[in-house]
Amino acid sequence: MGTRVLVVSHMYPNQVNPMAGIFVHNQTKALKRAGIDVRVLVPIPHFPLYRKWRGYRQLPARTELDGIPIYYVPTWMFPGGFFFSQYGTLYVNALRKVLPSIHEEFPFELIHCHTIYPDGYAGSLLKQAFGVPVVSTVHGSDVMLYPKRSRRVYERTEQALRGNDFVITVSERARQEVIKMVPDAKAATIYNGFDPSRFQPIEKSAARKTLGLPLSGKQVLFVGNLYQVKGIPYLLEAFRAIAAESEEVSLNLIGEGPLRAELEQQVEQLGLQGRVTFLGRKPYEEIPVWINSADVVALTSLSEGLPSILLETMGCGRAMVATDVGGIREILQDGRTGLLAQSQDVDSITRALRKILIEDESFIDTMGKQALEASRKLTWEQNAENTKAVYARVLEEKQS
Repeated sequence: MGTRVLVVSHMYPNQVNPMAGIFVHNQTKALKRAGIDVRVLVPIPHFPLYRKWRGYRQLPARTELDGIPIYYVPTWMFPGGFFFSQYGTLYVNALRKVLPSIHEEFPFELIHCHTIYPDGYAGSLLKQAFGVPVVSTVHGSDVMLYPKRSRRVYERTEQALRGNDFVITVSERARQEVIKMVPDAKAATIYNGFDPSRFQPIEKSAARKTLGLPLSGKQVLFVGNLYQVKGIPYLLEAFRAIAAESEEVSLNLIGEGPLRAELEQQVEQLGLQGRVTFLGRKPYEEIPVWINSADVVALTSLSEGLPSILLETMGCGRAMVATDVGGIREILQDGRTGLLAQSQDVDSITRALRKILIEDESFIDTMGKQALEASRKLTWEQNAENTKAVYARVLEEKQS
């Protein structure tokens, strides 16, 4: 096998949340196919008095997913993200207990962490014990949102950036934030990818038949966690204006999260019952079918790195209406593969949806075809090759 890499990520699919960090798992699979010998260390929430996290106690210490060995490490965390500035220390304390035995079994040559804080912070402090370099992937919120929570989080993020041997960012926008915090940081952008064997075009009518959806009418789709950062209230407000203009448009929301009850109440207040459907979580295998069933996919986030759903939507030959945040505009070509709207701007989101759903229906097909064409350079295989090159560079510098 090739280079032995230990991936450290609190975002990773498990039995409690099968969709958690699916993009990290997809990259890890691609790295394995590219010849990297990889294992994954996952800090999981540990807070005995919190019933919602009870399921994590049932996870085994070690398991496998798609042939990749995974170690689950119970780590003290707090509901609601309280005391987040202490998470770096809590991660270090938890991982320090298991890393020696893992290293004895699997003498890793490099640690690859996902998110610079808290994962990359822990990696930067623990690497010395094993004499290996650490690389972290910055996904967006970890440099654009988390450091704003408190001065302590900012300082620890900065410390982690300085302590890592190399930083990968999923967008150029995120790289700029890294350089703003630490001007001499070694950083490069490697865009996330998608699996073209899974996310590919399906005839819309066939997709709707499979899902039992009406064959007529236009459908807008949202896929993501029901979190504040996803800006779903703005999407609902914009959809109300579209629904008032066209009786044949509906909105489906796939995902779960703490805002669900609040969003359902908003739907009632806006009089959109019967036009908006909350579908909850869906198996990852179903997501390509849902994307293909839609006329347009909407993402109205307040902040993003480079969302996987954008790449997956393009791979299915569908256009997206997305807010102009993070690295989205680096991939979505406004007016060609989708439409950009201003974040937290209901009128801007409404105009984009109206343009593609009502004013010029030809956009649905033309933008979809152009999105499919543009997606071909954004596969996980390409991502893995670029990431391998970073590993080789860092290891060579370590030896010199």
